[in-house]
Amino acid sequence: MKTLTIALAALLAGCCALLWWQHHDNTSLSAKLAAASTAAIAADFEASAARADVVRITAFVDRVRVVHDTTATLRQEIPRYVTPTADRRYLLPNGFVWLHDAAAAGVPEVDATGDPDAASEAVAASQALDIIVGNYGSCHETAEQLSALQDWVRGHIDPDMAPAR
Repeated sequence: MKTLTIALAALLAGCCALLWWQHHDNTSLSAKLAAASTAAIAADFEASAARADVVRITAFVDRVRVVHDTTATLRQEIPRYVTPTADRRYLLPNGFVWLHDAAAAGVPEVDATGDPDAASEAVAASQALDIIVGNYGSCHETAEQLSALQDWVRGHIDPDMAPAR
């Protein structure tokens, strides 16, 4: 009788072990299946987002190219509108050059020596205009970059998480 009890206990323990192993194996299989499904969905989403990003980047590059080309065209027109005669006749004052250089360097103090009203022999009006046109072009290119970045962020924000407007 004792042997039969031990045999039944061993059989019961074996059945429990087999059921536990089968359940554990199925749980592991379910987890693997769920992980694979999640990975496939994520890959599809990333591929879709990448395609959308290519469209956004292409549009951005096109807009920046237009700004760059416009700036180049305007720079070519400078000699037509500010001729060498005008450069000789209308000399920029030192004060203009000093303040422009301080603004370009991003410093609050002007490095000034001499008379601010005296004509600057170093910078002609056409040269100043070339710098100013280039600066405006850079500003417009930066604005296009920021606009493209904002569009990209808006395309990647979950509408439920977006701030209220």
